[in-house]
Amino acid sequence: MKSSATWVRFLTGAGIGAVLLAVAAACGAEEPTPTAAPTPTAEFFEVSDSPIGDVGVGEAEKWEERQGGTLIFGSAKEVTSPHPYTTSSSVDGHTKEATWLEPLLQLTGDGGLAPVLATSWVANEDLTEWTFHLREGVLFHTGQEMTSADVVWSANYVMDANNAARGHGDMAPLVRSVEAVDKYTVKFNMVGSQPSFPIIISDISVLSIIPVGALEPGEIKVSVGTPGTGPFKFDEWVPASKTVVVRFDDYWGGKPYLEKIVFQLIASATGRGNALRTRELQIAERLSPIFAGRVESGDIGAIEVSAATLSGYRRMMFNVDSPIFDDIDVRLAAMYAMDMQKLLDEAFFGLGTLMDAAVPPGSVWDEALRECCPRRTGDPEKARAILAASSYAGERVRLVVGRGQGEPIGESISRQLREVGFEVDLQVLESGVYDEKQSTGDFDLTPKSASWGGDPVIDGAGRWRCELAERVNNNQSRYCNPELDVLIDNYYGLTDLDDKLVQYKKIATILYDAAVTKHMGWNFTRFFGWNDNVKGFEHRGEGGYTRGPVGGGLWRVYFED
Repeated sequence: MKSSATWVRFLTGAGIGAVLLAVAAACGAEEPTPTAAPTPTAEFFEVSDSPIGDVGVGEAEKWEERQGGTLIFGSAKEVTSPHPYTTSSSVDGHTKEATWLEPLLQLTGDGGLAPVLATSWVANEDLTEWTFHLREGVLFHTGQEMTSADVVWSANYVMDANNAARGHGDMAPLVRSVEAVDKYTVKFNMVGSQPSFPIIISDISVLSIIPVGALEPGEIKVSVGTPGTGPFKFDEWVPASKTVVVRFDDYWGGKPYLEKIVFQLIASATGRGNALRTRELQIAERLSPIFAGRVESGDIGAIEVSAATLSGYRRMMFNVDSPIFDDIDVRLAAMYAMDMQKLLDEAFFGLGTLMDAAVPPGSVWDEALRECCPRRTGDPEKARAILAASSYAGERVRLVVGRGQGEPIGESISRQLREVGFEVDLQVLESGVYDEKQSTGDFDLTPKSASWGGDPVIDGAGRWRCELAERVNNNQSRYCNPELDVLIDNYYGLTDLDDKLVQYKKIATILYDAAVTKHMGWNFTRFFGWNDNVKGFEHRGEGGYTRGPVGGGLWRVYFED
């Protein structure tokens, strides 16, 4: 049996043919069956080599040959805010992680962990303390050295609910306190045994390190990016237009090749493809399957494409605090109204596979879901009957979608809802406004995406935990169940896969019974494309622009004459 980490390697960077094979495998073809990787123990984490900075260090001659140039990167969504903590997922997170912000450690392509700002980490015997030894000589973009004081301050800022940090729900329930042992050593004192903590903080959407005092308490709206430690430093942010970063010559891992990167918003996949063909862009994300197919067939030349097959998970999320969907019967009526196979066919050319959580098809997590939570398929007659007996009185459902990739989703879902008796107000918005409405709860129904990170509870816990605040950057459905929070807390203390699967089914059952989300599944529409003179670009397969500790990503991109 292949592990889930192997499944990542199997699909990362695959062409169209491999994508279609993956879909076929989900439908029963004989392909490698993914399964869950075991949770690493403290011993596994104690020492880890090959930091992200090893590639390129000391290669002065190569740098002289490759350095220079400005890369224009075509983004499907804008960077909603340069804030390091409130908006740090999806395109926001990918952009920041690839350029100016860094975590203590990072997931590798094979499912392990590698040091970034921390060089090693170890737990005590009962996993109630995690100690991280920091890399010495790392400079922030201000020129000051990063120390344990910055890590302590950053962690405490994230865990303060008043700061609306996206990682609050991931860290605050697990960490009792953080202390600086010495200048380059930090200790996290945990709430109970927490074997998975290093995995949780390996994502900058949970914790990146910025200087002490870089943000004021409760500071949410910013127009300038905070200093980080990454290979590029923040230069400019123009809402609904672009984000610009420039090379940081004192990067601890070695100077990047590029002088500047401009992340240019082009909401339309067709527009991004056309701009790539005319070389107005040098790299573009989320290109359509049709465009990628034309490149693979040779119809479009001088461009390379690669599928991000571990991204593009889709679900429809209810706002359970809205006057319409606070009634579970209204949510159930909408669920049975939405035919996800029809959505997949209409919006994504049928490419993908229906799933009920962001887990690999055919994995042990998938099997657990099938046992506990039978799929609610589209059933218009059942939807009409439930709706007629519910509290729904003809109110207009605010269906909020993002311009570009969200439009075909909105058109299909709004039509299906109207067919069973819902009134729908379809709002197609620029990505920044779309994200703001989700954060503030100004919607009734909205599409959300996700990607596979190796463990469905660790990946999704922040989306499910109670997050009682006016502005929410993680649990945007506003669903709150203290019993569920306890189950998640207990899950974090488990190391045996069978025990985790039992707990996962309990968690999934609560969410299923609450009817908070209608899942669609994976669609393989996210393709990267780049001009053939662009070299060194690699990605992890989940949609991000950073390959990670073994090199690649935008840090190692250069132009070949």
